[in-house]
Amino acid sequence: MAYFPFFIELEGKQCLVVGGGDVAFRKIRELVPFGVSIRVVALEICEAIRELAAEYPKLMLVCREYDEKDLEEMFFVIAATDDEQCNRQISERCKRRRILVNVVDDKDKCSFYFPSLVKQGDIVAGFSSGGNSPALIKGLRRELQEQIPEYYGKLNAHLGQLRPAVKEHFDTEEQRKQFYQKVIHRSRELSRALSVPEMEEILHKGFTQN
Repeated sequence: MAYFPFFIELEGKQCLVVGGGDVAFRKIRELVPFGVSIRVVALEICEAIRELAAEYPKLMLVCREYDEKDLEEMFFVIAATDDEQCNRQISERCKRRRILVNVVDDKDKCSFYFPSLVKQGDIVAGFSSGGNSPALIKGLRRELQEQIPEYYGKLNAHLGQLRPAVKEHFDTEEQRKQFYQKVIHRSRELSRALSVPEMEEILHKGFTQN
């Protein structure tokens, strides 16, 4: 079954990661750019996670065995241990508490999957195979990433800054759409993001409706 790709705000949300190995590190590394507050619970925590924690203050490391009390106040949980029984218990407890849970490499125990992500600033695309073929999706992600111009993240940010002025300047959605298309087309011609002043110039002087 295909999964619907909800996009939600994770800034400040609480996440528990049970497990401190390479698999846990890869999941944590994906989450860090989204401002998640992450607690890692494991008897052993790999050096890569420790180095990341030194740079990311919202990453807390707890060196001990997992306890069910660790689930309290968590928005979502990642079970990334090499103990199948522990992963199963975490999954069951999370589902009972209605906490979103991802059990690494065990789709039947998951209530959500990690998508394969393409991120450039606030532009985010996620791909999922429904847990069937992560390798196929990783290849698709690489192909898409190569096609997205490197300046799109900056262009998107500048358009967001100008959005209130555009809404005030134009009365209809069609007029706004034409303006945005002109800005995007001009950025593509120059192979760079137009600055906010350049966009404002188009808005007030250089834009004529078709």
